[in-house]
This record gives sequence, structure tokens and C-alpha cells, in this order.
Amino acid sequence: MLDDSLWDKFLWDDCFLTKEDVPDTDTTPDEDESKRAQVFSGPVPHNASDPESADSLIASQMAKLSVADREKVYNDVHGIPDDCVEETSELIHNSLWGLQHEIDILPDKKAYNIAERLNPKYTHDREFRLAFLRCEKFDCHKAALRFVRHFQMKLDLFGEDKLVRDITQDDLDVDEMEILHLSNGRFLNVHDKAGRRINIIVMVKKTYKTDSCLRKAFYITMTAYRDIEIQRRGLVNVSIQFGNEVKGTSADNPDLVWKLPKQNQAIPLWVSAIHLCYTKEAWEGHNAMVKTALDKQSKVRCRVHCCGTILECLEELRGYGIDPSCIPVNNKGEITDRIKDHKRIEQQRRQERLKYPAPSTIAVPFCEDVLLGKGTPFQIHRGNKKLQQFVADRFKKYERAQKGAKKAVAHEIVEAVRSNGGLFLKQDGNRWVPVTDDVALLKVGALFRYLRLKNGTK
Repeated sequence: MLDDSLWDKFLWDDCFLTKEDVPDTDTTPDEDESKRAQVFSGPVPHNASDPESADSLIASQMAKLSVADREKVYNDVHGIPDDCVEETSELIHNSLWGLQHEIDILPDKKAYNIAERLNPKYTHDREFRLAFLRCEKFDCHKAALRFVRHFQMKLDLFGEDKLVRDITQDDLDVDEMEILHLSNGRFLNVHDKAGRRINIIVMVKKTYKTDSCLRKAFYITMTAYRDIEIQRRGLVNVSIQFGNEVKGTSADNPDLVWKLPKQNQAIPLWVSAIHLCYTKEAWEGHNAMVKTALDKQSKVRCRVHCCGTILECLEELRGYGIDPSCIPVNNKGEITDRIKDHKRIEQQRRQERLKYPAPSTIAVPFCEDVLLGKGTPFQIHRGNKKLQQFVADRFKKYERAQKGAKKAVAHEIVEAVRSNGGLFLKQDGNRWVPVTDDVALLKVGALFRYLRLKNGTK
């Protein structure tokens, strides 16, 4: 591991290390990387978890940079503000045209072609494409490669039926929603000194399948990318690893450790800096694999912080433009704002429900949903309890209404549920299916009848 003093000398002294001094140990040739659409393909190098090999690989990439590029890397890593590209109408027009041209001449774009056939309106959305251009500072070739990689990654993770629509929480399964609610990987509502949003990844004492973690990470990224400032300035990743060993944690999965960093190549966001914070040497192999898996631009922007405690590691971030007090983690490595984050997740799902059409099936009901069925689990569900309150609040109005007007009161309640982002769901195997309006009205009517019997009214 190169310490800060060595890195600083490496960055500023052009005579310290030259291209000839360091063997090129990169396992992926430049020409292959410039054409490959696959994100997760390629074998894991036999020495991927070797710290010395990882640092030699980074040194090799640094040696290839010009003095100006090294200075850019230094500024990115240390949170020194960078001027954003001035987006004139001419630049945007020419870049969008150039992006399409570069997409057309790319040889490997199977997933993009499928998406283009299914819904060209989605693939040609102006703001969506601009996000990829901003990410690559309006380099049309790089943006085009990132764009087709995005669709290939999305196809690999979610399948063809979800390829040309935004992914929401309703698309996540039970494990993925559980990972989401762990709050261990997400964008904080804070920025570094360069104005870049901070994304944290905190290792937790539980293991999950690779695809579940990748799908959850994709969802998190694609809900954050709509922020234009993130598109223009990029983001900063802070990974926090604590404890005496990797075993039993979410990092105890070499396949995931290798694939997760590769998502950076296919998202419409620029990763300006990566900070790996850990307290024990047991994590060195894990971090070496992360650094090896990163693309070339991210490798040289990766820094390691190893101290006695997590808080000491986070304090080192101050020198890189990050206020450690904004990272919601205590000295035990525990996330301190989980309840607050759960409310944010709920609000996000509510907004998604109001924006997008109801899905055909759902794996995990929303807290505002009304679940049709008998028994205590249904009765105590928050959405069912809210429905009961809606019915109680309108009981007198319902009783006074004429026969035709009673249905209007029931409709009012159904709409009240939906305005909160709720759906009326029935169970179908291990999935939940939205019911029709008529079935929802029957449910509301049954509650009114139950309340009438309970009150002893005729």
C-alpha cells in the first residue's frame, strides 16, 4: 500500500516513476476495454486479492498519465473543486448527434439493440442521454460505450421485460428490499468540498447473493442519477469495513467483490474518488480485489485508509474534502441514522407509486398497501390499519348516504389509499397481485358492514 507521502511525490514528481519503471500488469488491454459492452464478463485474475499486485497495477496506470491528468486525479481525490463543462445549446446538440453516431459504430451492442426495438422513446430520451454525456465530460465515444454497457448490465440483472423502464422498489425481491433497508449502501444528502454527493458502503454481518446486491446497487444509483449536479460533478464512494475478519460479512463473497466495482463502468455517474476505510489487516485482500476490479480511471482515484478505529479512518477523510461528521457511522461500525433512512425509503417508494403505473406483481408489499386476507398478519399491517381508520372516519357519512351515494364514499376511501401510494393486493403464491377497483370496493364495503355490526346498528 502506497502511503500519502509517496502518493503525493508520485503525483507531482514526473521523474519519480516513468512508464518504463513499472511493468504493465493490467489484465485488460486498452483496445479490448474500448469495445467491450459486457460489464461482468472476464475471468478474475489469479492475483486479484494480492495487495502488492493491486498497488503495482495502480502504479502502472499512474505512470501512463500525463502531468495534467495526474493533477486532475490529485484534485479529484482531494476534493478540490473543478470547473464543470459549460453546456451551450450548440454543445448539447452536437454531442447528442455525436453520441448516436458513436453508438451506431460500436460493434457490441446487443442489449441496446433489444431496448431500441422494444421502446425507442426510452433509449432516445434526451435527459437520459445527457446524463451519460455529462458523466464523460461530453466525450461522445466514452459516453456511447457507457450507454450500451448500461443496457447490457440492466439486461443481465433484470431481464428483457424491465429493460426499457425505470427500476423501482416494486421490482426488488425480498432479499433486495432487506438489503435496501439495511441502509448500508446509499447516497447521503451531503457533499464534499467539491460539491460532490457522497455514497457510503458499510459492510454488515450478513451475506447475500451476488445478483441481489448488484440489483439493489443498480436501483440506488439509478434513483440518484437524476440529480443534474451529480451528473456534472460526479460522486465520491466511501467504503467502511470494520471487525477482525471478512468472514460472515457482506464482503465474504469474492464474486460480489469482483463485480460490484464494475458497475461503475455502466452507470451515468462519474466516480471522482474512492476511499476504502478499514481497521484490520484482514481486509487487505478484499480491498486489493476491489482495486483490481475497478476500471482504469477509477483505479488511480482510489485511496486506502487503515487506522486503529473507524472514526480515526474517517477523520483522515477531512484531508480529502470530506467532513467525517457527516458519515452516519459510530466507532463500532454501526449505522446511526437507520430509522431516518427507512422513512426516506418509504417516501421514495410513495413517490414511485404515484409516478409509475402499478406493476403486475410485487414481491414485497409497501407499508401503505392494503392486503386482502384473513388473520392477524393482515390486520396489523399498517396499510390495513389505515384503511380501518379511513372507514371509521367516514362511517357516519356512509350511513347517512343514499344507496347510490354509498359507493361514492367507498370510492373516496379507495382513492385515499392510492393517494398515499398504496395498492389493494391479494396473495398469489409468493407474490402479491393488485386487484381491480371492484374488488377494492368490496373490501371497503365489507369493513363498513363489520363496523355496523360492531356498533349494533341496522
